[in-house]
Amino acid sequence: MEQVYNATRESRIGEDRQVVILMTDMVHYANITAEMVPSEICAFLSLYHRNILSVIDDEAFQPMEIEPTGGDGSIITFDKRPGETPSGICTRAMRVAMHLASAINESRLVPTRMGLMLGHIVESKIGEKTVKCGSCFAVASRLEELSGYFGTHFLLDREIVRHQQGFDDYVVNVAKVSLSSVPHPLNLFTVYAPGSPSVPKNIDKEKLKKVLCRKNEAMELFSGNMLKNIVPDFPRVREELLESQRMFKELTGNVDPATSRILEYIREMPRPSISFRTHGMELLEKKRDSLGERLSHLSKELLQAMNPDLFEVLVENTEWERYFKLEWFHEGDTILEIGTEANGLYYIDHGRACIYNAEGELLSTLTTGAVFGERAYFGNEKKWSATVLAATEMVVRRITTEDLKKLPMIIKIFKTIADNRRKDISNRQEQ
Repeated sequence: MEQVYNATRESRIGEDRQVVILMTDMVHYANITAEMVPSEICAFLSLYHRNILSVIDDEAFQPMEIEPTGGDGSIITFDKRPGETPSGICTRAMRVAMHLASAINESRLVPTRMGLMLGHIVESKIGEKTVKCGSCFAVASRLEELSGYFGTHFLLDREIVRHQQGFDDYVVNVAKVSLSSVPHPLNLFTVYAPGSPSVPKNIDKEKLKKVLCRKNEAMELFSGNMLKNIVPDFPRVREELLESQRMFKELTGNVDPATSRILEYIREMPRPSISFRTHGMELLEKKRDSLGERLSHLSKELLQAMNPDLFEVLVENTEWERYFKLEWFHEGDTILEIGTEANGLYYIDHGRACIYNAEGELLSTLTTGAVFGERAYFGNEKKWSATVLAATEMVVRRITTEDLKKLPMIIKIFKTIADNRRKDISNRQEQ
């Protein structure tokens, strides 16, 4: 079949045809070859590409064409067989990706990232060389890069998932993302079949399907689905993903890195942005830091110069952040009630809260970035001296008294805030 394909290549010049592009790239290539001389690099790369060929040298995967690119990368192009539908090439390409992933797990191939994209290409002649042109190459390259970000061996675009056959039970919804270099959002998927990365071969298939179903349902809540009128619901997503992560680890003995990445995103961005429903996670690809980032870097240097201990805690060792748990409140919800026992401190990530005294009089309004609860925590009675109500939809980060005891430097910071607030109140009362 490969001979037939090669014999017809010349007649395909200028023909628009549908293919699957599988882009590969070796992980940590620069580090691996840093101490090698050119001849050693050449031998290493030759062995690497021979290993790829040996893994996928199977008539069942033909017709396909492999072209090494940039040394440690390669482009594998899957063409349709006579009379074949997109389902055929998509399924064959997925099987190749899974074979390569298995070879990586078994140490027959060095770690390699992969991205697969269904698209259209046209071949043309430039001098004596035949070149392939099509936007799917750039998208497959981005998918390959993102597989590293989400901790998977390979990522698939939505069209490949829609057309493939035989893997429905093991296809995993990874994320919906937008990149500055791609004009439309990308819906990312991978496959967690038995024997694939993080999934043992002898796993209970029915239990695995149940775990993956739960994760996929949570990811639909994360990205939203306009056709089903499902809007992103981060509080529920977080609960569901934490449970699916627990189930996945219990079943496989491994943590799912893609789930961890989404939980990390929710921790950093606990409410969807205005464009999230249409664009998903907006991942930036920038060549140069913005002015804001450079000013932030300068601020960190100043903080380090003024207070090295504070810099160490707040900037370099950010382990303390995980102790601040996310809580969501609707407008009118009671966050704190006067007279109850103080338990921890609060930071407003988003929204507005109102503070009332025992007579129901409004004392103050707190907005995004404000800290509250510190006066009760550091006071003598250890009870809330006011009631705090959510004036809008709110996202709050809370650290409990028990967790706060583990962070003496953070206690010192909040005590300073409490002391300053008492002085401010005292000064206003004297005026």
